[in-house]
Amino acid sequence: MRVGILTDGLEERAADGGGVTIANGGVGVYIDQLVAHLRRIDPVNEYLTVRVGGGRLDLYAGAGARQHVALPASYWNRLAYRVDLPYRRLDRRFGLDLLHYPNQLGGAFLPRRTRRVVTLHDITPLLFPDAHPRRRVLGYRLLLRRSLAAADHVIVQATHTAADLLARGLVTADRLSVIPLAAAARFTPAACSDAFAERYDPPARFVLTVGVLEPRKNHAGLLAALQLLHQRGERIALVIVGKDGWRWRDPLAEPGLAPLRSWVRVYRNVPDADLPEFYRRAAVFAYPSLYEGFGLPVVEAMACGTPVVSSDAASLPEVAGGAALLADPRDADDFAAKLLAVLRDGALRERLRADGLRRSADLTWQRTAERTRGVYERVCRRA
Repeated sequence: MRVGILTDGLEERAADGGGVTIANGGVGVYIDQLVAHLRRIDPVNEYLTVRVGGGRLDLYAGAGARQHVALPASYWNRLAYRVDLPYRRLDRRFGLDLLHYPNQLGGAFLPRRTRRVVTLHDITPLLFPDAHPRRRVLGYRLLLRRSLAAADHVIVQATHTAADLLARGLVTADRLSVIPLAAAARFTPAACSDAFAERYDPPARFVLTVGVLEPRKNHAGLLAALQLLHQRGERIALVIVGKDGWRWRDPLAEPGLAPLRSWVRVYRNVPDADLPEFYRRAAVFAYPSLYEGFGLPVVEAMACGTPVVSSDAASLPEVAGGAALLADPRDADDFAAKLLAVLRDGALRERLRADGLRRSADLTWQRTAERTRGVYERVCRRA
């Protein structure tokens, strides 16, 4: 097979002192790890990375890399890529057997001859339209059904998302696969470094949360839980790590939370390479999200040996696999009680640490890549 994988979901930022630093969200991590592991496990088939504009393609120029396609970064291409215009002739131009759209939507306007796979991470713009920009909600309403109907196969990362799609008639079961994600190899228990401490100056003891800075991640709910912890005598800091998202408003601006301001730190756009040490240093990882198609930070925290208190919403109980305490993300008292239990019960912390390491070991990028390759092969055989 010759497979084209679109990499527009990868993210990069200018680093201090020049060069590039990588600070991916969940979609970028998925694309990065999937391409790397497909090439690692599969010396026979060929995987081309395709991107509008430059950047990131050169990161794959190692073992197993064969070819990259950088389409011109013109205004027209950037405007038109959601309706597939830059990709319409790629199959014939590069002899592709199929195109993989790993970032939610795509493939709806390709010629019928082009085989395509779509990875859908979630449908939150439809479920929670008030938590997304209007243009994103409009794009989903206009393109999602058409994109999924045109796809030869659809990949999701949790059975909860699959059930959402099936219940709404957006895809048929024979064209749907659940393929979970995993923590990258850098997420392991390890000693903490002085260099990290000098660079970030983290608090001595803290609760950690990681995710895009936007309302759906429910930072306000976590701050309410932190306030309850302090009222109950647990004077602990909160560290928030994330990239700027839509309609982020500092929850500490609320007058009632003024006493917490010195206890909360926000680290924006942390490079991927530095993220594991935030997990390792945390006393507990909290994930109060209102909805997730998967919730990769839960698995990353577990892989670093950090006990987890997670929201019980959507796919998160499935992802946690019994290795985390679950709490109602809309109930600050419930979340605070679960956090307090972990912070004060050493035996519970050790159990969650051990269970989390086992759970994260069950999820590997090699297995994700193998199952994704299986989807490609089925689509090509069927055609």
